[in-house]
Amino acid sequence: MTLTIKEKIEQLRGIIRYHDRKYYVENNPEITDYEYDQLLKELQQLEKLHPDLITPDSPTQRVGGEPLTQFPAVEHRIPMLSIDNTYSDEELEEFDRRIKRMAEINARQDIEYVVELKIDGVAITLWYEKGLFVRGATRGDGFKGDDVTANLRTIRQIPLKLQPAEVKQKIPPVIEIRGEIYLPDKEFQRMNEEREDEGEPQFANPRNAAAGSLKLLDPRLTAQRHLCVFTYAIGYYEELELKTHMQCLELIRSLSLPVNPHTRLCKNMEAVIRYCNEWDKRRRELDYMVDGMVIKANSLAIHDRLGATSKAPRWMISYKYQPEQAVSKIEEIVVNVGKTGTITPVACLAPVPLSGTTVSRATLHNFDEISRKDIRVGDRVVVQKAGEIIPQVVSVLKEKRDGTEKIFKEPSACPECNGSVSKDGVYLRCHNPFCRAQAKRRVQYFASRDAMDIEGLGPALAEQLVDKGLVKDYADVYYLKYDDLVNLERMGGRSSSNLIHAIEESRNRDLDRLICAMGIGNVGSHTAEVLANHFDTLDKLANAGQADLEEIYEIGPVVAQSIIAFFQNEHTQEIIKKLKTAGVNTKKRATPKLVKNPKVSGKSFVITGTLQKYSRKEAGTLIRNLGGRILSSVSKKTDFLVVGEDPGSKLDKAREFNVHVLDEEAFEKIIS
Repeated sequence: MTLTIKEKIEQLRGIIRYHDRKYYVENNPEITDYEYDQLLKELQQLEKLHPDLITPDSPTQRVGGEPLTQFPAVEHRIPMLSIDNTYSDEELEEFDRRIKRMAEINARQDIEYVVELKIDGVAITLWYEKGLFVRGATRGDGFKGDDVTANLRTIRQIPLKLQPAEVKQKIPPVIEIRGEIYLPDKEFQRMNEEREDEGEPQFANPRNAAAGSLKLLDPRLTAQRHLCVFTYAIGYYEELELKTHMQCLELIRSLSLPVNPHTRLCKNMEAVIRYCNEWDKRRRELDYMVDGMVIKANSLAIHDRLGATSKAPRWMISYKYQPEQAVSKIEEIVVNVGKTGTITPVACLAPVPLSGTTVSRATLHNFDEISRKDIRVGDRVVVQKAGEIIPQVVSVLKEKRDGTEKIFKEPSACPECNGSVSKDGVYLRCHNPFCRAQAKRRVQYFASRDAMDIEGLGPALAEQLVDKGLVKDYADVYYLKYDDLVNLERMGGRSSSNLIHAIEESRNRDLDRLICAMGIGNVGSHTAEVLANHFDTLDKLANAGQADLEEIYEIGPVVAQSIIAFFQNEHTQEIIKKLKTAGVNTKKRATPKLVKNPKVSGKSFVITGTLQKYSRKEAGTLIRNLGGRILSSVSKKTDFLVVGEDPGSKLDKAREFNVHVLDEEAFEKIIS
């Protein structure tokens, strides 16, 4: 029987929702990313031809529309209260005794508790009516939050339409589901590396980055941040009979929302304490930040009996882990000038072990931060890793001062080029387009693996080239000769020949690599790929107007303005002329067709460490083009772990799960 257009569209939506559940909830995808993208593309084309059939819950409607001017307030039907904290086993035991007293339960009787990882993120609520996602909000003050529905719709783990696991399962007419928005460590590091490459200040920790991403006025920018969610509770609901918190979690999971897999039902407080202590040691295995555990009485009858204070429920408590700290001395404060001119202060410390690494530098964020904390050269300071990733100065031990400490003054000119500087918000920025420090960073970024991938042109060589006047901007790289290089420090004949060969090879990189390498503000590798696919040539992109750019899926007004300002700059126009004269490719190549390889097709791969012949992006593209799929973390369902140099903890996890490990040579054999 031939399907009508409407039926075909509904069928496609159902198939896509099914695969969303398999990928985001069950972590068991059945098709490749390429095959999923083709389904989504087919649906987009049909909806474009029949706009009257577009519905708000369609998978195509996750990102789009105009940027918001503000976030309306949303009143919570049931308050989203905070959680009382505890820091010791003894305090947990007292919590158990208190619940028994208040609920009039025999002191010798055990109470069941549900123990969940305390995700370090942003609390949100999701409101569904007749199975459709209609509203999402932040916690706010507990009684009112911000309506961030448009941004939450960009998160693929949040279904726009509830998809029950069982066909006969009844969907409640109204259900409010609460959860935590978080940023995986890998994404946090990627964003900070990208911001560092672009000369922008880094985010302090994953929680702040997630919160900032959720409050962006342009949902298309939020979509680029790859936020994730774990749901953990039901707020308001209608026509449901629930007796335990575990039943609530099972219901949430059955409706296609992700629940953290490490949640455990404990028979008594003794089991709770063992589980909390176990995760204090294991939490660094995760690819997201956990700052403690949340302990909840399992019985909803106990919830009703105990109620809440004005701030927190009485039947729930969090067990917070202590952040590891160290004391060191600030030996010097230096400033880094990024490729867009942002001047960032950094503390050089006496080396000290902290959270598994030796720390000798810590970010000071900006000069206002130095002033606010009264940080001086020579101070003894407390250091910890923000989100256990980025070392930062927490506080100054002023009682340890002996009078030899020196106040650090905010520079009145660029420390590299002596050019004029001005405040841009809390940040200081150099405005000289010919600043040597910016040129060094731009050349370094241009040659990096995810950009033009010029092997051998690293930070040290970029500095030499700029310092000796051989290169003023990245286009000058294509005019270097063997004689320019051979007498430089640590070069020699072979290194010079290899670099000339690498530069020659890079002339033919695809257009998305070039766009990424040019260092346009707010444009990383993913956005560069989107732009290259849409415009085909660099000239078309350079001549695009605001409306041309904003009509592209994932490109909002902020990114559009950055692109326009970049290409209108006279210095940029001069660089483009030099690139074209040097024979650098400025056109999009035809996309290779999917060629299925039986050893790769349908298999899941995780890549870790540094590969010699491929960047991670290149290796991932190869795998996808052969029908495989790329995952970010190792699980029992991972088929292959591709290992380069310095693989880290993923290799240990692969061995634990008996995942097949491929070195680079074995990887090349399997993809050949």
